[in-house]
Amino acid sequence: MKNKKTNPKPKGRIIFFVFISVFCLMIGFFSLYGFFVPDREMSENENRVLASAPVFTFSGLFDGSYMKDIETYLADQFPFRDEAVYIKSFAERLWGKSSENGVYIGKDGFLFDEPTAYSEEKMQSVAKSVSSFIGKNKSLNTVFALVPNSSYIYSEKLPDGLAFPDQKKQIIDFYRSLSGRIAAVNTVAPLLDEKSSNDVFYKTDHHWTTRGAFSVFLEIADMMNLEADREKFDFYTVSTHFEGTLKAKSVSQKSVDSVEICVPEGSEGTYYAAFSGMAEKRASLFFKEKLHQKNNYEVFLGGNYARIDITTTLPEGRKLIVIKDSYANCLIPMLTPYFTRIVVLDPRYMTESVQKILQEDDFTDMLFLYNANTFFADTSLVNVLV
Repeated sequence: MKNKKTNPKPKGRIIFFVFISVFCLMIGFFSLYGFFVPDREMSENENRVLASAPVFTFSGLFDGSYMKDIETYLADQFPFRDEAVYIKSFAERLWGKSSENGVYIGKDGFLFDEPTAYSEEKMQSVAKSVSSFIGKNKSLNTVFALVPNSSYIYSEKLPDGLAFPDQKKQIIDFYRSLSGRIAAVNTVAPLLDEKSSNDVFYKTDHHWTTRGAFSVFLEIADMMNLEADREKFDFYTVSTHFEGTLKAKSVSQKSVDSVEICVPEGSEGTYYAAFSGMAEKRASLFFKEKLHQKNNYEVFLGGNYARIDITTTLPEGRKLIVIKDSYANCLIPMLTPYFTRIVVLDPRYMTESVQKILQEDDFTDMLFLYNANTFFADTSLVNVLV
């Protein structure tokens, strides 16, 4: 009598069956998820607009752009995308990676932008343009404040083995290229001094804090002969959950920042401001509604505008033009007790020339206020100084 041989299924077939089953379940789940859950318009964690479903065209299909857009759309609308990005970033940190999406992961929760490359030729051209402009407007009391970034002030927090260019030297080199009646502010010393008692830069954002800005404001006030008494400025914490632009690019980090505003004593109700593109004037430079949105730094001026006109209740007196980037936003309210009129200009959004604006009134003072990263990369300033 012959023994019957058992013929068990090979183990490989079972594994293959399990794999196919899991794969099909995942496809089914993601399909149902995508069908019932609407597309997201915005990623709060990454602080950017997510791709929407592309419109099919035969031309897009043939040139490959449609499939590329589909790939981007699926990546942006992938179920539980934020969680997946976090896990990926966390795993990379475990493997010792010191940067994520162009952001360097520093010590004690600090995040850093890579400094913009300094081009001596480009800065010489900018300095020549600024000097020529001031030469045409010699009556203006002009102050230039170029601010280093957190990677210089908090260089001890950089990842081990990482060294960035010396921004202090770059700033000094630019100052030396200027000529004419321009007072250059030493922004490094007050920031280094202030950081012994207060945070002067946010950990999660590329901006300086209000305390950092105030330390430089006192230097600016001294150069502009403004009687700025430190004791006559009040600081109020308005947010304890700020997660800035650097945090949006480095989602595995858990740091959060607090945001303070600085209010000159007795300044409430002493000015009103008109913002370009905004129909109504405002009696405050602080946009408290922005504290309920992702970017809490926009509590200062509400963000960036081509032009802001501030009129104060002071009797006829000094009138100031500020040419700036977003670093100046938290400092502008500190200037309101000293000028009858302040015009704030952001060249990145402007279409008219500064020279034309100067003809509107008898301006007495001008302040250039930039951070080094923006200034070394930007080309808009030269275009408006005509």
